[in-house]
Amino acid sequence: MNDGRFSGTRTYILANWPRFVLLYLGMVAALIIIGVSAMRGWLSFIPIATAVFIILIYFIAAGIWEARQRYDFDGITPHHVLFDMGQIAATERFAYVDLGLQRPAIGLSRRLTTGQIIVIDIYNPQWTISPWLVRWRALEPPPPADPRLSWREGNLNLLPLPDESINTVMLCHVAGEFWQDGDRAALLREAYRVLKPRGQLLLAESVRSQTNWLIRGITGFSLPTAEYWRQMLRQSGYRIRGEKNLAGLSYCVRAQKPTPAEAQQLSFKLEF
Repeated sequence: MNDGRFSGTRTYILANWPRFVLLYLGMVAALIIIGVSAMRGWLSFIPIATAVFIILIYFIAAGIWEARQRYDFDGITPHHVLFDMGQIAATERFAYVDLGLQRPAIGLSRRLTTGQIIVIDIYNPQWTISPWLVRWRALEPPPPADPRLSWREGNLNLLPLPDESINTVMLCHVAGEFWQDGDRAALLREAYRVLKPRGQLLLAESVRSQTNWLIRGITGFSLPTAEYWRQMLRQSGYRIRGEKNLAGLSYCVRAQKPTPAEAQQLSFKLEF
């Protein structure tokens, strides 16, 4: 695992290379149009091509900034924010549901002493169809041998843990990679199953915001809202205990599984 200062950003760029290559080629094409227009006297094309060139530079810079914030140790690192929101002790054993990125879980393990992270890889190309995930997974070396990390395979319908066996489950930019609402709901319910009563789910997701619109352009409007995730959590039986907005880039929430008595009381309230 490369621990260089920009290693997360570098891996992100390599995993998303088609996007960055297309943006770069667009910049080259814009420069060619500017040069040809200047030589031929087609002055009306120069402002348009210049504007396109600036926009493409902006989106390259925005993509790099997002990667640095999410995956490099000196960014906002949503997984560390979730760790702090959950007040996870250095001796705790908790589950980190992953899609094979490895890097966030390894970073969190360094905050533990005798604790352990059960890293559950639920990647399935039929449910998580983003090509960048395939490329990222191919770039990752075999996971390190570390007693603080236990690596397991699972899926969104079956996390390899017994019922009510763990106090904390972390989902950091995982549920949103599943395109179907039903798949997202199934994952939240499965996390609910393995949590002990009063256990906590720590969730971070990209949501519709001005920041994400500026980074992603019109595709930012396709992101779910924060209210969407609140409703998903409530419908899965959770109580929301804390929320945090990370510069509009990530929405972080701490939700709790109620005890049977609390769940019954909550169901009565929902009926009225």
